[in-house]
Amino acid sequence: MFDLKVALTNIAQRWKYKMEEVTPGVYRLDVALKMKDETWRYQFVYVWIIAGRHFGKDVVYMNSRCGEYNPNLNHYKIIKESGYGTYAQVTITTDKRADGSPCETIIVQAVQPVELTNEAIINEVIYDVAYNADIIEETYFGGDNN
Repeated sequence: MFDLKVALTNIAQRWKYKMEEVTPGVYRLDVALKMKDETWRYQFVYVWIIAGRHFGKDVVYMNSRCGEYNPNLNHYKIIKESGYGTYAQVTITTDKRADGSPCETIIVQAVQPVELTNEAIINEVIYDVAYNADIIEETYFGGDNN
C-alpha cells in the first residue's frame, strides 16, 4: 500500500527539501533546483491524494503555481514551454490571491494513479512539476514568486 506521507518524507530527506503539511493530507515541498550557473532556485510543489479522480480510482495530485493568468501573456510560448514536461502539464485553475480575492492562475500539474505509482516515480514527477513551473514563472512572470 502506497503511503504518501512516508514517500514524501523520504524524498524530502534525500534531497534536503523543506516539507510541510499545510492542511491535513496536503503537503508542500520546497524543491531545490540547481541552475546552470551553479546557483539555486526554489519552487513550491503541493502534493495530496484525490480520491476517485481517475476513472473512480485515487490519484496523487501535484501542482505548482507559475503566476496569475492575464490575457496579455504570450499563450503560444507558454504552451510551447509545456512541451518540456515529462509527467507534467500546464493548465489554468481557479485560485485566490493573497488577499482572498478570486483569480485564475497558471499552474504546472501532474496526476499519478496511486495504484500505478511508487516513491521513485513520485520523486521524478515532483521535480518535473517544479522545474517546469519555475521556467514558466521566471520567463513569463518575472522571477521566483511562488
